Amino acid sequence: MTVALSSLPDLPGVYLMKDDSGEVIYVGKALSLRKRVRQYFQSSKNLTPKTKTLVSRIEDLEYIITDTEVDALVLEANLIKKYRPRYNVRLKDDKRYPYVKVTVNSRYPRIFLTRRRLMDGSLYFGPYTNAGAIRKTLDIISQVFRIRRCRQPLNEKKARPCLDYHIKRCYAPCAGKISEKEYMENVQEAIKFLKGETSGLVKELEERMQDLASKQEYEAAAQVRDQLEAVKVLSQQQIATSGTDDRDVIAAVKDGDTVYIQIFYVRHGNMVGRADLAMSSAEGTALPDVVSQFIKQYYLDSPIPTEILTQYDIPDHDLITSWLKQRSGREVHINVPQKGDKKKMLDMALMNAEMTMRANRLKAVVASESMESLKDLQSLLSLPSVPLYIEGFDISNISGTDAVGSMVVFENGKPSNNKYRQHNIRTVKGIDDFAMMGEVVGRRYSRLKEEKMPFPDLILIDGGPGQLSAAKDSLDKLGLDIPVIGLAKRFEHIITTKKGPGEVIVLPHSSPALKLLMHIRDEAHRFAVSSHRRRRSARLTHSILDGISGIGEAKKKALINHFGSVEKIGQATMEELCQIEGINKKLGLRILEKFREHGPWNGADKM
Repeated sequence: MTVALSSLPDLPGVYLMKDDSGEVIYVGKALSLRKRVRQYFQSSKNLTPKTKTLVSRIEDLEYIITDTEVDALVLEANLIKKYRPRYNVRLKDDKRYPYVKVTVNSRYPRIFLTRRRLMDGSLYFGPYTNAGAIRKTLDIISQVFRIRRCRQPLNEKKARPCLDYHIKRCYAPCAGKISEKEYMENVQEAIKFLKGETSGLVKELEERMQDLASKQEYEAAAQVRDQLEAVKVLSQQQIATSGTDDRDVIAAVKDGDTVYIQIFYVRHGNMVGRADLAMSSAEGTALPDVVSQFIKQYYLDSPIPTEILTQYDIPDHDLITSWLKQRSGREVHINVPQKGDKKKMLDMALMNAEMTMRANRLKAVVASESMESLKDLQSLLSLPSVPLYIEGFDISNISGTDAVGSMVVFENGKPSNNKYRQHNIRTVKGIDDFAMMGEVVGRRYSRLKEEKMPFPDLILIDGGPGQLSAAKDSLDKLGLDIPVIGLAKRFEHIITTKKGPGEVIVLPHSSPALKLLMHIRDEAHRFAVSSHRRRRSARLTHSILDGISGIGEAKKKALINHFGSVEKIGQATMEELCQIEGINKKLGLRILEKFREHGPWNGADKM
């Protein structure tokens, strides 16, 4: 090592251990750098197997002196986050979590998600570890309080409201549809909602509704009524706890080198959310030490409550609480509850952590089974490698109209939904499934070839020898030799191209390999049908609604969003149509007459 152990200072700081390639493999803190680092190189009797392995790989050492041990603790957490050392217990997911931003310093504030917290005078909530859950919360806010989320300029005289206004997701302050005072009242209530203060909000909304009703402002009262019902539903879903302080409840369970962490967020006496997290490289590390490391790393970027509940008395307790106090500007307590409501909350968090652990064990088993199925496929089809990346194709049309080709992707035996693609048929007229399959396959792989993208390990065609032959011809024209098979629905036989499309492999229905192929085939079919329905619905929407005077793009979208499909618009009553913003009885009559001209919705229409 370039640093002699005898030269290490007897001062607080952080040390970085490196391997022969210069990679940081461990970061630690110490009250005395000299005493702490020397412990690694003394007798190995008291070292854990993990630490022994670490020491055997140390080739170099760096250190950073800090003013206090608290400063060392903060620096250690930051460096672990930066370098992700192999031998440190660390959060598996240390991505930048989203905040909810409320632009309270603007005339008509917006509420939206952001990954950056700026010193710009805005109000921030978070960060949130569960982005999906907070998006649902924002959706509720949009429905209940109708706070704008767009960046449309505020020009009340000239602006036209966007779709959000027509589907009752915004009051359109950009077009002067609401006063600044009324809008700010909604913003303040949305803020209370984000804080979890639903009880007071219910009372305020009830009073406002009664006041509006007494003034015979029935439309406004009805809007407040809808807000009230949504808030009541949310409050019923919250778990009540004793006390009014904010607290985080942290429970941990260990499975090999992974520790599963469950956090319950309690705000103003209500449980308002939870998060599933995990710590890696925890083998040979006691749970209290893991929880201590978790608290140090997690609260670098997360809001700090007044109390943290854990299962264990953690190492560095006093040091960590001092640091949390410095960060939050108030007293912070880390406690181990023994009885009462707090103990019940901790037990509940522990049960959820154990359930997460069992679910991940099951996933690992399923993943192992999927890999065995893929290896079987490799052997059955004589593939050059295990087909980890499979693309499946199907065609959907009715009498040749609105024809759509679907492509689904399976990675490691599981669907990758974000990679699914829809191809509208361009060149084939009439009913010709073979030619349609040839077009879709040709377009897909000509593009991959042009962009020099990787090809799949296997292509699966939903169909028999005809569809398979068309797909193979398209690949041959491109000069591509990608393994391709078909799966016929009737007998579930695998059709190959070893001796021309038509050679059949028959597997028992219990075969895991066949079950996987059937899953891919069925998913391709499902996606093709749903894509076809969307395209057909869009066409019918244009063909029917476009010819109605008074129906523009905004009202058209509002109708589709409200009823869900053209079919249901055609089945709607006058009363139901007039519930849509901007549609009166006169316009409703025009819509009904147009659909009568089109004729009844028969079975073909319903698909």
